[in-house]
Amino acid sequence: MAANPLLKEKVFITGANGFIGSNLCGCFLAKGYEVYGLVRKTSDLHFLEGLPVKVVYGDLRDPQSFDLPADLDYVVHAASVVSDQASEAECEAGVYGMTVNLIQKILDKGTRPRRIVYISSTLTLGYLGTDLSEENPGRPADFMPYTRAKKKTEAYLLEKAKSAGLPVVILRPGDTYGPNDRTTCDKILRSAERGVPVIVGRGRHRFAYCYIGNLCQAVDLALGNDQAVGKAYTVTNGIVPSWREFFSGLQRGIGKKQRLYVPVLFARLAASGQELWKKLSPGFHPELSRYRIRRITTETTYDISRTVAELGYRPDNDTEKQIQAIVDWYLEERKKGYIK
Repeated sequence: MAANPLLKEKVFITGANGFIGSNLCGCFLAKGYEVYGLVRKTSDLHFLEGLPVKVVYGDLRDPQSFDLPADLDYVVHAASVVSDQASEAECEAGVYGMTVNLIQKILDKGTRPRRIVYISSTLTLGYLGTDLSEENPGRPADFMPYTRAKKKTEAYLLEKAKSAGLPVVILRPGDTYGPNDRTTCDKILRSAERGVPVIVGRGRHRFAYCYIGNLCQAVDLALGNDQAVGKAYTVTNGIVPSWREFFSGLQRGIGKKQRLYVPVLFARLAASGQELWKKLSPGFHPELSRYRIRRITTETTYDISRTVAELGYRPDNDTEKQIQAIVDWYLEERKKGYIK
């Protein structure tokens, strides 16, 4: 019997209320999908306001707390701890453990989705260097539990793709920014509003900028590409900016201009001081780390040629428009009282 063309394809998105998840929800709704979003009962859902997302309440740390919708076509696993300072235990549970629970849930259900897309990280390929790839890895970032957990999760998923025939595709986005980014963009803009200099050194080095709209495009392409199953793809913009171009663009958007540039040595010393204070006071959450200063004072870019060739990925490289979208979101969030 032929499939009913009037039935919408169903996509299940984990972490639907977060930065990446909420943007994916908007993307797939716009494309006509029936979107289910997994969120915790305590989650802030204001990024989903006005979107006809079918909310599924549950916690991936407790797979008994929710059921998968019937007859799913696609699963996009975006839920994850995202922090370069998260502990081993946090990453084991919030990166690897949640993925294992989700996959077991899918296996137990019996009916397989047509595609499972996992949002990983370019850090699994290392950092520091240009055009990094599996064949040309950068300096290992395995000193972070977050990176180790992402690598472990990728290995688990690729093994399941072989042993259980799961149609897994792994996407490795770079430094992902865009509207709804409460992890980084709102902090940068709040600091800029206070007059805090955010550009360290001259800011001339490029970084692996990935606009959220480009990541959504890559996910959409992965859902429909059978040749991508069992593979991993890097996702960044095709033309990436320097840290100075990005930071100064955000500053201009709120009417600020940085006149004082922080010397690299001073920034490193400040980061070391904050890291020391964290050891003495575990409740302290430092804004600086030596890793973060190293990242914004060195160059890291990744090779996306295979993503372009095999997925048909065509990134939007209009950085100026993308920065303006981030600023517009920030100002609207502040106006509504979500950012103070």
